[in-house]
Amino acid sequence: MQQAVSLIQSSSSILLTGHLRADGDCLGAQIVLYHALTALGKDVQIMLPNMPDQRYGFLEEQTPWQVFDSVLPDYDLLIACDCNELSRLGEMVPQILERSQPKMVVDHHIMMTPETWDAAFHDVEAAASGILAIELAQQLGVDQLPLAAYEAAFVALMTDTGWLKYSNADQRSFDMAAFLVAKGVDSSRLYDYVYQQLEDGRPRGVAAALQNLQYYADGKLAVAWVTNDLLDECGGSLQDTDEVLDLIRAVASVEAVALLCERDAGQIKVSFRSKTSLDVNKVARRIGGGGHARASGASFERGVSMQQAVEQTLEVLLDEFANQ
Repeated sequence: MQQAVSLIQSSSSILLTGHLRADGDCLGAQIVLYHALTALGKDVQIMLPNMPDQRYGFLEEQTPWQVFDSVLPDYDLLIACDCNELSRLGEMVPQILERSQPKMVVDHHIMMTPETWDAAFHDVEAAASGILAIELAQQLGVDQLPLAAYEAAFVALMTDTGWLKYSNADQRSFDMAAFLVAKGVDSSRLYDYVYQQLEDGRPRGVAAALQNLQYYADGKLAVAWVTNDLLDECGGSLQDTDEVLDLIRAVASVEAVALLCERDAGQIKVSFRSKTSLDVNKVARRIGGGGHARASGASFERGVSMQQAVEQTLEVLLDEFANQ
């Protein structure tokens, strides 16, 4: 990790980015580092590969970011947050590879291609990349950040631990939450921003996904899916899938769940969650994705139908469950 600190110290122009459709942890880590590196006198920009999850738009009010259009800005150092593979930077990748500037990662996922990065601030034991961003800022000697940075770190931590209710919410997580609250973070206010500002079509979207719910392996596995056509028919929306995943996983007999949805241009994405035993990262990796043992995801090749995606998901899920 010292190599990562040294690389930052020797750089003057830094571009921060993160994985496609940035979530709370991805955005939170970038925002913390934006303010920390700015405090060190660095020229810092945040550029996202595409639009982030809309529920986190409130974070942009105090921290500017751009969405990649066609050209990357100049930089001395690229830092990818919450991103264990370069491919997860989407259409930015070809231009990144054309440049000789160093690349580093701040992440808590299992590192799939460590040789990609010139340095890493990496710890799979961290519940969120936002925790690592705060720790990196401290190692850089930045002991005080603006409230916007602490709020972003709190959003990162809370969204990746389910507001401290998932199994990854360890003492380090609770200690960080207490630290951030002591810095002035209003937990209730941020909860309202993240979870109480849903679009009015969300309940219908959840209902549409649950219509296709099926149980397997004596009720221990559950798979649900929804297409854009079904959402249009009911006037529903499903920009975020946590509500569906959490509801299905709450069933007493269920160990692991999968939810398939259509995303950009009809591409199908599957999200996995598990409770205690099944490593869904292994499941997702077999479909070309990845993540954590209890939460992971993957995207299918364009052109794969929903039926094909469901069949492939179920085949892999049943196989991993039988051989765990």
